[in-house]
Parts: sequence; C-alpha cells; structure tokens
Amino acid sequence: MLNLAGKVTFFGVVVFWIAAALSVAMIVPPPYATNIMWVAGVVLIIHFFEYVFAKARIGQPDGGKISFIKTMLFGFTHWLPLFINPKQKQ
Repeated sequence: MLNLAGKVTFFGVVVFWIAAALSVAMIVPPPYATNIMWVAGVVLIIHFFEYVFAKARIGQPDGGKISFIKTMLFGFTHWLPLFINPKQKQ
C-alpha cells in the first residue's frame, strides 16, 4: 500500500513542478501563477529541511544514498523508502 501511495504522490509532485515551471514561463495566468510560485517557494524550504533531517537520520557521511536534487524535487517520496528499507540501493 505504501508503494502505491508513494507512486501516486510522486506523480502529483511531478505535475506540481510542471505547473510551477509553466508559472515561471508565464503560461499560467497571473492570479494562479502567483499562488503556485508562493507554494513552490514554501515547498522548496520544507524540502530543504527534509533533506537535512533525512541526511542526519539515514544518510552516510560520504554523501550516501540521499540525493539533494531528488529530495528538493520529490521530498519524502525519495527518502522515505530508504528510511523504511535501509538496505535498498538507488
């Protein structure tokens, strides 16, 4: 069940970042684009703190399994499977 939820969340995050990119390109109308960009900024801040938490909790000193870019884009969808199953390689 967690695997399905992770995939659905992953898809939703990809759609959100596409909407954010379209907002930056000024394809999305202004009232919506502004809201999307505010949410995207907050999400990036939250994902940064997620990265710090995940790195401290399950990361390795040499850089290990936690990717900064993947965590900034996908958040817990990237690091939660690594937290649940630390033997998993990505």
